[in-house]
Amino acid sequence: MISEIKVSTVGVTDLAAAVAFYCDTFDYVVHGEGPIRPEETVQLWGGSPDQRGRQAVLGPDGTSSGLLRLVAYEAATPIYWGDYSSLEDYGHYALNIRVPELTSTLSTLAASGGRTRSGPTHWTVTDDLSAWDSLNYGPDGVLLDVFQLETKPSHPLHAYDGRATGLQTVCIHSSDARRSARFYAALGLRPMYDKLLESMEGFFHLPDGTGLHNINMMNPEASGLGRLEIAQYVGFPGRSQRDRAVAGAAGVLSASFETDDLDATTLLLRAIGTEPSGEEIIVDQPAFGRVRVSGWFGPDDERLEFFERL
Repeated sequence: MISEIKVSTVGVTDLAAAVAFYCDTFDYVVHGEGPIRPEETVQLWGGSPDQRGRQAVLGPDGTSSGLLRLVAYEAATPIYWGDYSSLEDYGHYALNIRVPELTSTLSTLAASGGRTRSGPTHWTVTDDLSAWDSLNYGPDGVLLDVFQLETKPSHPLHAYDGRATGLQTVCIHSSDARRSARFYAALGLRPMYDKLLESMEGFFHLPDGTGLHNINMMNPEASGLGRLEIAQYVGFPGRSQRDRAVAGAAGVLSASFETDDLDATTLLLRAIGTEPSGEEIIVDQPAFGRVRVSGWFGPDDERLEFFERL
């Protein structure tokens, strides 16, 4: 079985500053830290073996899914998305975090080194789900969708412990949302909702008339954490970030899924035509221990990892 997203890897330029930002803003704790192995850099994140750096895995205390792996290299470069003026480009582009109260969280975010791109906006997703939503930048310019949900008891996300969550979703921008959804459905994810959102151009800073086809997918056996959000800006094509979203650059580099049988998962990925990003490796990873792990490219060149604990 393949899990929900266990951890998302994000490049940063200053590890200590980034750890402090996420811990201060969202009350995260460090689940593990250590050096980055050269084989991780090369086989998983498209870098070179001479790159040196460190990593730290963060998330709410007691959480094992939707974690955040921050990686910083000695010769780090600015965020590969630049100023997000081409938000329509494809690949991993944002992290979504649920908070109990949005206004106070945004104040803490600003005091901790972040800034807001789009202020609180209310929108309805489904009959039993609506949100106060905001787009923000972390200290390296990583896009953070921070939101406060309003749910009815019938909704899967209604149960909530009142803390800032781990990563509710890792967002990818896709050239074809339905094609992406079929790919991730083959991995066991199922749509929580599938909707065309309109009149959201101001919030997303997009041209007038651009629709957002949004498909939110989750592991039906898991909690609400570690979901995948697929977004297609209909009629507004972008370009792949595959050659820029690599080790050493700031930004979201990958999403990692756990499997209880990596060999079977590899056969499945090959059967559906998935392109590997490198060779399988065995490595010690903070918060997860010794793992077999392999890297692959998703339908829009987003990097994915699949690991099995040893």
